[in-house]
Amino acid sequence: MNGDSALLQFAEEIDFILAERRSLAERGIHIIVEHRNHKRGTICAAGETIGDILLGGPAPRSFGFSDMSLLLVDCLCRYRLPLSAEKIGQIMCTDPFYVHYAGNVIGRNHSVSRPKRRSVRSCVHRAQRRMGAVFIEAGLNLDPRTILVSQASEASTLVYRLRATMSLIHIPE
Repeated sequence: MNGDSALLQFAEEIDFILAERRSLAERGIHIIVEHRNHKRGTICAAGETIGDILLGGPAPRSFGFSDMSLLLVDCLCRYRLPLSAEKIGQIMCTDPFYVHYAGNVIGRNHSVSRPKRRSVRSCVHRAQRRMGAVFIEAGLNLDPRTILVSQASEASTLVYRLRATMSLIHIPE
């Protein structure tokens, strides 16, 4: 009887893992974006910083992105649309969040390179490599290119998008 219950428990665990993998394949992963230096009463305001971007789950894991990759992935999370390198470059130069990035940081010069049109492709590849390493650490058999997707648009322009659910956390100053 004890062997039967252990076997039943093992089968239930396998079913759970398979269901979780099917769910991940359908909806993508969950990404948590932490904005720091947040002023109360604002949402994604100019002057905030991106503290970290994490793989969501029972034990969230940091992707360990560079500052430029943090900005790129944050942009894809916030806009939720397929974006070309040119559009990403425009957003980085016009959206107040990115133009005044880290303006609320007191006492230090926080200068960060923002992705420009010419650097987006290499930044995407670096972010995909970091995602792949974190997926392996987490024991997930996922191809990061299916999460941070590069695809040709109808106008034959390369566009980028995230296939993931996302939550944004604001951490006060």
